[in-house]
Amino acid sequence: MADAEVEDEAIAQLRLRQARALRNITLFKSPVRTVYYCACYTANGLYRGAKWVASHPVTMLVVLPALLAYAGTKWAGYKEELLTEVEETAKYLVWWVGLGVLSSIGLGTGMHTGLLFLFPHILKVCLAAETCGHFRFDTRDDMWYSSESFKCGEGPKEEVSFADLFKKVILTGVLWGIGTAIGEIPPYWLSYSAAVAGQKNMALVELEEALRPSPQKRNLLQRTIARLESWMVAFIRTHGFFGILLLASWPNAAFDLCGLVCGNFRFPFWKFFGATLIGKGLFKVTGQVLFFVAVFRRDSREAILAWLERLLPARLPLPGLGPGAHSPARELHLFINRSIAKYQEKVLAKSAAHLAEQRWWWSRCVDVLSSREALGRLAVGLIPDTVAEAWSGIMALLMGAFAVSCVNAFAQAYRTQLDEAELEAARQRLAEERQRERKQL
Repeated sequence: MADAEVEDEAIAQLRLRQARALRNITLFKSPVRTVYYCACYTANGLYRGAKWVASHPVTMLVVLPALLAYAGTKWAGYKEELLTEVEETAKYLVWWVGLGVLSSIGLGTGMHTGLLFLFPHILKVCLAAETCGHFRFDTRDDMWYSSESFKCGEGPKEEVSFADLFKKVILTGVLWGIGTAIGEIPPYWLSYSAAVAGQKNMALVELEEALRPSPQKRNLLQRTIARLESWMVAFIRTHGFFGILLLASWPNAAFDLCGLVCGNFRFPFWKFFGATLIGKGLFKVTGQVLFFVAVFRRDSREAILAWLERLLPARLPLPGLGPGAHSPARELHLFINRSIAKYQEKVLAKSAAHLAEQRWWWSRCVDVLSSREALGRLAVGLIPDTVAEAWSGIMALLMGAFAVSCVNAFAQAYRTQLDEAELEAARQRLAEERQRERKQL
């Protein structure tokens, strides 16, 4: 009994030292070690992933023959136009599905790719359709964060209807929504694996801890959030498939908890993923596309803003506002139209500059750095003067925070693996010492 107590105390001390060391594995506290651990974790993950993909039957029976056929056709120069179309479609699918995965993966720390890419893409399509007067342009050109406008081409003018705009962007939205559903799989599998191993996911443990009454440690906001999460747990357990479908059908920032709960209670994977796919990939994204097409299309936007002008008061009861002052809704109306017009002008200017300048980017950078006037124009151009540019700056900061959180998470995961190996070695060493002591006795 005494030996067991000594062993437990030694393991507890080791765990305490490991926990203290783990808290220092961040980019701001230990940058070199954190980057090294992140690189090791990434390399190991890529190796295991590549090994699993290479040995999977789908890879051997479908993917590999398709790649060989593509390489042979490309080398022979057969059906070049068809191959170019296949390549553009593949890039389009990978881009938008991948952005959707980035949006929802990471247990609440995902990149806001809807605000960064999808919604600006809808605005760009709406502006292009109104500028060109038709829909005969390829929306696949707006990939890899392209700043160029769409190429209108030739053809007669058409009416830019709401339904046609919706059909032009809905496929992109659905692909992005499918990616967001795929990004919800990791929380489910983490919790499911822990449940199969007889353990409980740490996020659920923290939820239970937060629900315990402890006013000196938790404020009202934390307790309220914990109660909302607890309600979500009960809702999922009661309604199953349709509960998951309902929770996935609206922009729900706490949906990661749904995957954790479903995995913890061993909810069938295809029921969980099917409900998530339908909710996120069809219902939620359809509502988002309808809303943003209505906001970005000129006629519907003018109708909405005119309705707001009628609804809101004519003027605010503030001192200093003369009788000629615009109403708040009118000022908002003018501000939105000015911002959209500036955004459209800048997109067209960037497109014209790109077409006029075909040199490599480093050659253009040398020209800018060697000219004081060019540097001045660059500095002025970096100042945001539209809502879109200001919001892009904010999103760039959020992307930086997302990247930092990913590096910290990967580094801490690798350090946890090392700690677990150290714990196992310590247990074996203590067990061997106890056996030697018993033999001596």
